[in-house]
Amino acid sequence: MKKINWQVLLAGALIACSALIYFIHYLLFGDAHHIWIYLVGDIAFVPVEVLLVTLILHRLLSYREKKSMLQKMNMVIGTFFSEAGLSLIKQLCGLDSNSGLIASHLKISKTWEDNEFKKAALLIRKSSY
Repeated sequence: MKKINWQVLLAGALIACSALIYFIHYLLFGDAHHIWIYLVGDIAFVPVEVLLVTLILHRLLSYREKKSMLQKMNMVIGTFFSEAGLSLIKQLCGLDSNSGLIASHLKISKTWEDNEFKKAALLIRKSSY
């Protein structure tokens, strides 16, 4: 015998629960016309609900995936610089004749403001390596 998927069991249980609630409603009020009107209205709204839930879940999952990917990339970059990157940068700086001048302008402190960061970025962009 094939094992039944938990999702099929859940769907069956929810449909049975809904049918039981509609049956209790019929026993209490005896108005099948009212039940059918709202049942059709509820079923007609299901595609809109699915659309809304799908869009929201898709956006949420995309956001979480991007956040996870950035975190992994930061780990890889951090590992690179801690293992090989710093020594590689030191070796490459030895080949650049302007590295001492640039390094003196890149001593960042806690008191730096936006304009100082912009000046440092401009200096780096103008430098030829």
